[in-house]
Amino acid sequence: MAWTLDLIRLTPEETLIENVIELLKRMGFRNYEKVASRKDWGIDIVAIRDDPISGTEKLVIAVHRKGLAASRDVNVFADLVDKYKADKGILISTTGFTKDAKVLISREYRGRIIPWDGEKLVSLFHNYSIEPPAELVEMASAQKRKQKKESPLKEFELDAPLLYDFSAEGLMKRVVSFASSMYPIKAGEIELRSLSVILSSAYIFSWSVEEGGEKDKAVVFSPENIVLRATSHKKLRVPVTKALLDDRSIIRATEREIEVPISPSEAVLVLKSRASRELDVPEGKIAIHERKKVYIPKMAELELKAGENAAKAVVNLENNEIEFHITPLSDEYFLEKARGIISEQTGEKTVEIDLKRDKGKVKITGRTERFSFEVSFNGYTGKPLGVGVLMNDEALDELLRGTYPDGEVLNLEKGKKVAVADILLGDGIAVVEVDLTRGSYTEVRRLPSPEEAYKNAREVIENNFPIGDLELNSYRVLEHKYLELILESGDGKAVVKVDGATGDVLDYIVEITPERAKEIVAEKYREFGITAVEEAEAEYTITAENGRHELKIRVSKDGKLIEEIDRVLKRELAENIAGEKVREVDPEAAIKGIKLREHWEVEFTGGTKVGKLVLHRATGEVLSQDVRFTEMAIEAMYHNHVRKVYGEKEPKTERVTHHKDKGYINIKLSGKDRFYYARIDTKTGKIISEDTAPIKGITAKLKQIQLESRYK
Repeated sequence: MAWTLDLIRLTPEETLIENVIELLKRMGFRNYEKVASRKDWGIDIVAIRDDPISGTEKLVIAVHRKGLAASRDVNVFADLVDKYKADKGILISTTGFTKDAKVLISREYRGRIIPWDGEKLVSLFHNYSIEPPAELVEMASAQKRKQKKESPLKEFELDAPLLYDFSAEGLMKRVVSFASSMYPIKAGEIELRSLSVILSSAYIFSWSVEEGGEKDKAVVFSPENIVLRATSHKKLRVPVTKALLDDRSIIRATEREIEVPISPSEAVLVLKSRASRELDVPEGKIAIHERKKVYIPKMAELELKAGENAAKAVVNLENNEIEFHITPLSDEYFLEKARGIISEQTGEKTVEIDLKRDKGKVKITGRTERFSFEVSFNGYTGKPLGVGVLMNDEALDELLRGTYPDGEVLNLEKGKKVAVADILLGDGIAVVEVDLTRGSYTEVRRLPSPEEAYKNAREVIENNFPIGDLELNSYRVLEHKYLELILESGDGKAVVKVDGATGDVLDYIVEITPERAKEIVAEKYREFGITAVEEAEAEYTITAENGRHELKIRVSKDGKLIEEIDRVLKRELAENIAGEKVREVDPEAAIKGIKLREHWEVEFTGGTKVGKLVLHRATGEVLSQDVRFTEMAIEAMYHNHVRKVYGEKEPKTERVTHHKDKGYINIKLSGKDRFYYARIDTKTGKIISEDTAPIKGITAKLKQIQLESRYK
């Protein structure tokens, strides 16, 4: 398919630019490039070619797609040509150029700006063998088929321009929007059947007063309606300017009617008469230079299809007032339509039927032999808004019993449109889906029988857990896909989930009894006796003891995990071991107290030592000890030291100060003629430091003061 004007106008801008670049390539341009941003540059393409006469030539190209290119668009583009120092510019306007734009290009920019309209592009694409994209051709064909199928409008060519724009599509949008705001009708439900437009003829005159007087343009609509100064009239200024540039116009409608309120000659007479009065000059001084006929859209009548209904709209095109008329469809229409819908869906005739209207909606309820139904419609368009059909319980029960006469319905789950039943049969469980809107059914799957599932589940559980002799207590179907079995015995119970498709075990929960937990512990700890069992959510805690130890053992509820969590010496044994250990420290030591915290903590006192031992809670091994000499022991030791080293026969204790936090004792003794000072470690009994001072004399007093401070 070759390019056409319609194809050009339908082409997206990006695609059009790509084809123009291809055209430049075939026209011999050396370089051509699409600009990065039209918003920033204001143009679309920059191109360079070598001309054998004029040399290198630079061009800039812009594509204008918003209606006719006007003189303002030309001036803006001319500035861009100068800005980018181009030799020429090509302005592409696919819909064409206004009359004043063409005049401006020919007068001001001849040779600098080259105008290409849609027809020029079609010709160039054809001459340089550029084919339109296949998807564009298909889009154009589909649009033509749609327009041909849907639009009843045809084009009427008028012998004069329209003073005010008229668009059948725009008019239809306004009517549809108005109708949707007034009635519960969506835009897509309204179609145009016919459009009748009434036009009125009028005339634009150019006039002036002789000898340099006033001049202007006037519009004569009728003998009574004349606007003498149209160029300063707010509503007419722009429409008059546009109308003077065109010689004809086209409207799309199914019918058009033209009213002629005044003839051309009468228009001249009434204009000159009005001008004479308003300007206060004789009619002979007023000259008419030019007359142009125009048409004014006045009234439009639209015949519409609103769904299955008919509507009518009348639009005053002068003030845009819209009248829209539609009558709700009849009760008989909706009753008949509802009967047809229900019959088609269920194959049954209605037994009862009732109709109610509410805010533009029609609701029809009723029943057939096996179904109840509710159908709602748009009361104006007849469009079905919802259809609800539901099989009654008696019919559903009859269907299932008739289909599976020997079966037992285990579960029946009813939804809005589908019911699902689990039916116990001799060889398994049938899962059946029933379409409640039509009464049809489908067996979607078969699950294994409870007995078959039980055999497999029992084998899996008994082979992997300390539980035996399981019997099937109960079962149920889950989600219409799985079987849940409850297995029980004297050892405990198991809840097993079985895949209905394969019969395999998917999941399980096993819980043994406290008695079985005790048996499991007794089997492992044969030399111990069970004294207590505590039950928690997921485990048992069992206490056991023998002559030496007390144990705490954790057993999981499924019986698979057995863990010793504590082992502790019995108190009597711990006390015996503690007595032996403290006597190793001091033969005269006696236990003051023994407590079990993390380990056994033992406090003792002896003849020469006191302290604390920590014994392992289970073995009695000494983990740590804190042993110190007593004050009396240290005092006696230092007396012996002074006798031996200094030869004092009867030293006397003056003062003993025990610094427990620092772990030493400061002691002061007096002898025959000297004082003895010492600091002694309470753990080892060793002298840390030692000093002496004479008892009498001036220097003795000074030294005593110093030593009293050091050994206070």
